[in-house]
Amino acid sequence: MKPKKPKARKLWKTLGVTFLVSVLLLLLAVVAFVFNPLEGTLRDVRDAVPREVDFFLRKQALTADLADDNGKFQLAADELPKPGFWSRLTQTEGWNDLQKGPLVAGMTAKYEPVLKQVRDAMLQVQRDSSGFVDLGRDLASTEIAVSGYFEDKTKQPNQPLQEPWWCLYTRVTWRIRAAWGLASWSLVQNQLRSQGVDIQAEGDLLAVRLPGMPGQIYAARRLDCILIGNSKHLLEQSLRLIDGSEREQPFGQSARYLEGITQPVERWSSINSDNPPNALEFSVAPNAIDGFRRFSASWPDENNKDSMNERVFASFLKLAGWTSVTGAFLFEPERLSVLGEVVLNSHMHTKFQQSFYKAEKQARSEWLDPFLRMVPQDACAAAALRMPAGEFLRAMNGAMLPNEKSLLNDAARNCTFQKQPLADSAELIEKLSIAFLPRTGFVFRHNEPDKSINPDTGKQWIPDPLPSPVPQIAWIFWLRPGQKVVADEFVDMLSRHAAVFRFDPVLHLKIDGLPDPVTEFVSSQIPGTGELAMIVFSDFFVMSNSGPLIKDILRTRYSSKGARSMVESESYQRIERELPKELNGFVWMNGQNLIPALDKYRSTSEALASEPDPGWMMENRPVAEREVQRERYPQYPSLAGMPPNIRNGEFAEYVTQRLNQMWAKAGASLTAGDLANVDQLKAMAKLIDAAYLRLDLENNYIRFQGKVLTRF
Repeated sequence: MKPKKPKARKLWKTLGVTFLVSVLLLLLAVVAFVFNPLEGTLRDVRDAVPREVDFFLRKQALTADLADDNGKFQLAADELPKPGFWSRLTQTEGWNDLQKGPLVAGMTAKYEPVLKQVRDAMLQVQRDSSGFVDLGRDLASTEIAVSGYFEDKTKQPNQPLQEPWWCLYTRVTWRIRAAWGLASWSLVQNQLRSQGVDIQAEGDLLAVRLPGMPGQIYAARRLDCILIGNSKHLLEQSLRLIDGSEREQPFGQSARYLEGITQPVERWSSINSDNPPNALEFSVAPNAIDGFRRFSASWPDENNKDSMNERVFASFLKLAGWTSVTGAFLFEPERLSVLGEVVLNSHMHTKFQQSFYKAEKQARSEWLDPFLRMVPQDACAAAALRMPAGEFLRAMNGAMLPNEKSLLNDAARNCTFQKQPLADSAELIEKLSIAFLPRTGFVFRHNEPDKSINPDTGKQWIPDPLPSPVPQIAWIFWLRPGQKVVADEFVDMLSRHAAVFRFDPVLHLKIDGLPDPVTEFVSSQIPGTGELAMIVFSDFFVMSNSGPLIKDILRTRYSSKGARSMVESESYQRIERELPKELNGFVWMNGQNLIPALDKYRSTSEALASEPDPGWMMENRPVAEREVQRERYPQYPSLAGMPPNIRNGEFAEYVTQRLNQMWAKAGASLTAGDLANVDQLKAMAKLIDAAYLRLDLENNYIRFQGKVLTRF
């Protein structure tokens, strides 16, 4: 008897329909009570960040940067995740030295415990879910961003926050979305509560309390984006943005983001054929940070009597006017680039800063390239800026201490320039400034004192100067057409009045194959080099504390004796394509050439720290003499009225003792921390082949782009 096939087919059909209905019901249950697998993705995480946040970080494919050699991200209980370049970095001499410094040691002590806690928490979640949830894979593999506030902007005026408000945004996989849906079930919440985790629904948010953590954090989900933070206000702002509320504006569409990140990154990607780039985006409003506000109120100090560098720096920089710093770090093999924008409050500019920041761009082939072709390859650094040279000289003059400026003014009054007497140094600068174009160059090189011997006397041409760690420095000024005569007259004036400025002798250093020598004004009181050197040639006026440096600059300019410039180096060739046709600022550094300069700084500073610096003693002697006279010899109204045997005997001894006391009290000696900082800089230099930074300056912003070429 044959089987009844129709009935069998009907059974299988019934079972199939039942299975499909069951699957459909299960999917409906998942959609209704857990999450919708077809709900789609958030268009752009950046558009969930409020426009006025004080800080912002964003990284895509974070776990890919921490993957092992097989391309997998794997957490281990006994070590922290490390980026792919880490093994090469840790094998270098520079890293071994850097580990001993305060920077790495301080960061390790501060952040390593926090990172270990995060790692342990991630591993615990993996164990508790039997591997179903892997936070590295499911929470941070695609995109992650952090933003927040340093100030409470719901109050007027804004109030500093004791702890920053922050929110973490991350795209998640279906596993996390499913876990999120289950977390709304009371059964799951009760189970979590038994483990010390309390979850309460507050509208669209979940308020979460974790064991051992003070306060609570908030969490929310929209599509494939999870939001976690400590501020209910910030999360609610972000949810309104995602939901399309017109009350909020997104950070990702602000001028701060577009001009500081989007546009420069797109230009960089186009030039370097790297799209999409491996970028870490950042933005911060410095003056929203209370500590930065206090720091910027006092640094740089234009009245710091102990540091002319800081006084000069104050002429160019006003940190209190930095409204925001926005940009991106771009990671490449053996390279790290940085680019972005500093937004400035132009209303806080000084008169000099207004002229400095509004310098017009010019084709670099017309000004920068000729300068770079003069920079010797053994220079440790070089810089060129499009700025009014006269304003720069006025700023330098204004940064001098009153007693220093008084001496310079007295010397100027004893000179004639263009057959006219001078009223002071400011008048001399006015007469000189008309000769210079609005651009200035600087070259820095390790200082090797000139020990060459005068064959006629058997002595050094330049006597040993005051010990100093100062490097060789050259200032290069571009001359206006027809104004070479003004620069020549300045050199002639110093030559005629050398005795007024206590220059002795005046030397002329010949340059092979060139008709004009370098004029050297010798004075053992000039620290480090013992001379001031100058030359006027072609369209340039060069002034330096080293005649040999000027000689090498001209040799490099004319490729004499095989001299090669920095533009011929392989390092420069690797970055030249990134330079735009027009710019108004450029800085270059060679890491290996910087090392001997730092060694010299360390050794000289250690030697000087053991006893007062002669230059410092000379500068402070009048103060010590007045104090000793007032305390011990009040019967004499002045030094001139003091008997010579006292003035040159016991009085002089007391003055020396007072100077030593003043030196110690001022903390002029190097501390162990000072030496550690120098060693730290040297360790960084060992890791760097070369680095550059280009600048575009306007009254309301500084745009920058730079790159570090590493040695690992």
